[in-house]
Amino acid sequence: MKIEGCTALVTGANRGIGLGFVEELLAAGAAHIYAAARNAEDAATLSAMGDGRVTGIVLDVTRPEQVAAAAGACTGVSLLINNAGAFNRLTLMRAPDMGSMRQEMEVNFFGLVAMCRAFAPILAANGGGAIVNVLSAGAIVPVPEMGGYSPSKFAARAAGDCIRAELAWQGTAVTSLSVGSVD
Repeated sequence: MKIEGCTALVTGANRGIGLGFVEELLAAGAAHIYAAARNAEDAATLSAMGDGRVTGIVLDVTRPEQVAAAAGACTGVSLLINNAGAFNRLTLMRAPDMGSMRQEMEVNFFGLVAMCRAFAPILAANGGGAIVNVLSAGAIVPVPEMGGYSPSKFAARAAGDCIRAELAWQGTAVTSLSVGSVD
């Protein structure tokens, strides 16, 4: 996909890999970047980046009304980067309850799928575009110390394969990035 001149949306854009994507998209000549964060303060900080090409938006991918609002407001998107993620650093057996693994699944799997579903028609309307799902090495090899994170990324990897096949007809490329540890 040609980055120069595209309009992108990056979830989890306020730090780490997400912020790196925003910086690289700016450097590569993206026309506009919607940089999503869960809170208004981070979204405002993102809006102050660059030369006016970044719009910070409040988006929690686990909140259907916020996903729908983002799709309604960001109709020019041709590149969706699903980077939002949750890693609670608890194991499956030693966590006090299943709450943390449920939250990891909500963000890492259901949130990713919700974004793909909301933006697939927008990508189609804008020529097909691309979806990039940021996963983890824990999506390839089960990592017991990663608790619910690794299984949620496995599920997201499988979803990406299904979504790729489902959206091929509209010319949407779907890529899964399995990255290692990142500061």
